[in-house]
Amino acid sequence: MTTNISSNASNPPLTSEATTQPTTGPLKYVMVSSEIRRDLEQPLSYFDRLEIHHLYNRAPWNDMKQGDFGHLTKRFFTPLSLYWHLHKIKPDIIQGPEPLSLLMFPFLVAVYIYLLLHPNVKLVTLSLEPIPLDKKYHPILVPMFQSVLTGWFKRASVIFWFDRGSYENLLRYGAPEETLVNQLYGSWGVDLDNFKPEGDKAFDNEIPTILYVGRLAKVKGVTYLLEAFDKLRHQGHLAKLAIVGDGAEREALEQQAKTSEFADDITFYGLIKNADLPPYMRAADIFALPSITSKLWVQQLSMTAWQAMACGLPVVTTDTGQMREFTPEGTGFLVEERNADVLAEALSKLVEDGTLRQSMSEAALAYAQDRFDTVKNVARAEDTILSRCGY
Repeated sequence: MTTNISSNASNPPLTSEATTQPTTGPLKYVMVSSEIRRDLEQPLSYFDRLEIHHLYNRAPWNDMKQGDFGHLTKRFFTPLSLYWHLHKIKPDIIQGPEPLSLLMFPFLVAVYIYLLLHPNVKLVTLSLEPIPLDKKYHPILVPMFQSVLTGWFKRASVIFWFDRGSYENLLRYGAPEETLVNQLYGSWGVDLDNFKPEGDKAFDNEIPTILYVGRLAKVKGVTYLLEAFDKLRHQGHLAKLAIVGDGAEREALEQQAKTSEFADDITFYGLIKNADLPPYMRAADIFALPSITSKLWVQQLSMTAWQAMACGLPVVTTDTGQMREFTPEGTGFLVEERNADVLAEALSKLVEDGTLRQSMSEAALAYAQDRFDTVKNVARAEDTILSRCGY
């Protein structure tokens, strides 16, 4: 396993386009997001030179407490309401929505119209989408995207990417290579003050405990994790399985667990707010992520895997999407998708070998502290934005 991308990599400023702009107060920076989550919202408080206005469309994950919402965070419902928010805020810089999303395309057009009518406003954009448009959507939709993307990317002062799939997709649809910058942006990393090995634990673990945190949906592959757990227990390995999360597949997964001879060692904890996750991660010994690829979705990265690493957990993940780029050698194992046998084999190695488990725990913690420090990643992004936008 190798890590192909360094979070410290970035491109030199575009000196040909970056010109110093006069300022009369804090620069207003509007972020337009499809969804809001605590791990995306909380880090915005670390920006200290840009006044961050966060506009979002949905909050589907139910992981936000009331105090987690910033006072400049507002919801929009339609392209018109998004445009109205922009009109009221009068931003200096806009970070637009995901440009390769059909769901966000009408909102992208709304932002693009605003930019056309306000030529002095700078554009920052990014993409987390590794799947080509013609594979994800009907090919007839691609020209519609391309008609807007050409001008969108040309207008951008900086385009952030942080995995190989999204980088190649951006180039495929016309993003100028000289505008691309490789940094963690949007998915900022981990709050290392909260996600750390030291602190309270949610449960006792007298024997090794495998932890899953995430949606209980088919694409998350938890059914294979339950199969793998049953296999490693039948092989004589003592372990427990903790499942944190909720979703459409919860009832089916609970029924599957009840059929296991080892059902008493499988616990479903339900939905836990992101702020309350650290004690569960500290109580576990191994983090498992058995995601599978579908036509419309791939596990580009895993915030919960990053948080688990920051708590000192080795990660066993399927080799799906871009997980290889965020699971370097020594921090865990990459295994084949939809294969309970190889998943069980990897988990059993860590369950049985305490020395290996400790070694991978230390490596995962060191990697998380080096790469996923939210404070440092936000500061790096802010420097890049100001430089590329000419401030």
